[in-house]
Amino acid sequence: MQIIFLSNQAPSEYVDKDGTGKFPEAPDKCPFKECRINIPMKKNGFYTRYLITLDFAGDIRIRRYVCPKCGRTVSMLPSFCIAGYTYSIEFIVSILRQVVETGSIRGTAKEWGCCAENISRRHIRLYMGRLRQSRQMIQYGLNQMSPGSAEIGSSSGDTEWTKRLLREIRPTLSPEFNANFQKATGRSFMSMQKTIA
Repeated sequence: MQIIFLSNQAPSEYVDKDGTGKFPEAPDKCPFKECRINIPMKKNGFYTRYLITLDFAGDIRIRRYVCPKCGRTVSMLPSFCIAGYTYSIEFIVSILRQVVETGSIRGTAKEWGCCAENISRRHIRLYMGRLRQSRQMIQYGLNQMSPGSAEIGSSSGDTEWTKRLLREIRPTLSPEFNANFQKATGRSFMSMQKTIA
């Protein structure tokens, strides 16, 4: 299981000089429904993952905690990460917004290739597809976080909905949004997997 915590640091600040991160405190109780024991979880090491943002590319460490009763682990992701993605939420949304504004996946991939050499048209199509596939969950999350955002869901076609979402919600797609979205839905933004048990 992965839980997103609100990190007020930029990715470059999150990583200390010795390579460790500014980890959150251990959860007060086990988050798994079958357990929920009210005993703080214990540190269980960490793992490294590669992250690319608008101004950072490098390894960050993700802290793991283990439940002393059931033995299951929880990974604590900083809010600038999206579960299952190498690129940060702001990076992905910036690319997708440019595609919507220019109408060119090829041109966007070419332009962003200088910043992130691995970004390709295939990546961009995958991210657009994930937005469309996650439409119901995104609409639900937005309505939970801000009831006035129901208007975004009124577009009938998935393509039009995606364009409208990227145009209207861009200023609010921040690391704080990502952490709040997971609290409201149990999933990371654009993730196809459930992250809260």
